[in-house]
Amino acid sequence: MKHVFLLLPVLACTLAAAGTPLTLQQATEKALAANPRLRAAQLEAAAASSRAKAAGGRHFGELSVVGSYNHYNTERPIAPISLDYLGPKGFYGLPWAASQFHYGIAWTVPILASGQIMEGQRMARLSRDAAAELALHTQAEIRYNVRATYRQTLALHHAHAALDSLVAALAKDAADADLKVKLGAWASVDGAKIHFALESAKAQRAGVAAQEAGAQAMLAALMGDPPPREGYDLQDIPEAPEVPGLDVAALTEQALAERMDLKAARTGTQVFERKKALGLEAYLPQVGITGLALKNNGPNLPTYNTNEVSLNLKWTLFSGRQRSQNLHAAQAELLEAREREQGKTLEVRSQVVEAVQRVKAAEAQFAAGKAQRALGAEVARIEHLKLEQGAGRMEDYLAGRTQELQGLTGYWQGLYALQSALDYLDFVEGASHE
Repeated sequence: MKHVFLLLPVLACTLAAAGTPLTLQQATEKALAANPRLRAAQLEAAAASSRAKAAGGRHFGELSVVGSYNHYNTERPIAPISLDYLGPKGFYGLPWAASQFHYGIAWTVPILASGQIMEGQRMARLSRDAAAELALHTQAEIRYNVRATYRQTLALHHAHAALDSLVAALAKDAADADLKVKLGAWASVDGAKIHFALESAKAQRAGVAAQEAGAQAMLAALMGDPPPREGYDLQDIPEAPEVPGLDVAALTEQALAERMDLKAARTGTQVFERKKALGLEAYLPQVGITGLALKNNGPNLPTYNTNEVSLNLKWTLFSGRQRSQNLHAAQAELLEAREREQGKTLEVRSQVVEAVQRVKAAEAQFAAGKAQRALGAEVARIEHLKLEQGAGRMEDYLAGRTQELQGLTGYWQGLYALQSALDYLDFVEGASHE
């Protein structure tokens, strides 16, 4: 076994990748532009904005083109009886017809609509705001998810590279062991241990390869793409981030003020407050004004123009308990919305604590990973030399190989876990990003 040792750190960083080049920034931008869930949230916000504008338009009433054709069993006046139509023939001089046409325009404007228009407009505006806030929260969530998945894929990529190197080294060891067993320098059991370690490394590599392929597919889905056949060629992010101050009280205060999903929950509660008010105002009268301009004619008759303006009052006294039941439903929905808001508040508080602890754990994991990488490489080197000189044991040598692998993968896992933990902290506290 005269091959050069300590190749894992080099080979892990030079694993050939023929996939599509993709940086973290590119992945983030693409996800924010094309993620289906984010696009759906943005389209819902756009629809809610249009509904709010439509609700405001009800103040201006409704202008319509109207028309009708009527056929009666006897002749009837085609226009209301008016002094303008009474000539020398008196009543019998009115325009009579069994078949009649009436067409023109009508404009109805609400004057007092039991508060329905104002409350409906307020509800629509609040729903618009809630949809916009949810879209912003979804954007932040997608941003975090794609960055975390990118780093997870990188960590698996490094683990895959390290296992490739380990398999290659153990394959050489196995060939040397077969020769030494054949020459009688080694017992057959030592050769069997090398072969078993080789097969175990191959199995472990297959498992990591499957995880990496799954992470690549998830990354593609977050960006709104099908998985590329050759995968992605990801760019390492080797910079160790600085850990900011972790004041849970201050971070919680910021999260409660800035989290868009919590803002959406609060706005949703206001929507149902307005819906309850709408239920109460359904008991009030409604007043509207209608203007109607018609042309009226029949066979062999000239066209008669009629115009009218009417003021209409409607005050519903009985509706089969519809209004009372709608009011009870609105009250229950309001209580439900308040419970959701309270639940979201508690969730945000717990997530801040979780995020802080995740950063602390990841910081410790990264520190351990750095120490483990240096120790693993040295242990593996010494055990290899001892085995070559006949002073070591096969078990110690294989354990050194395992420790070297764990040190290398632990370093990258710790680094990317720390980066993702800080990203999660940003997400949880509602930090905004360009």
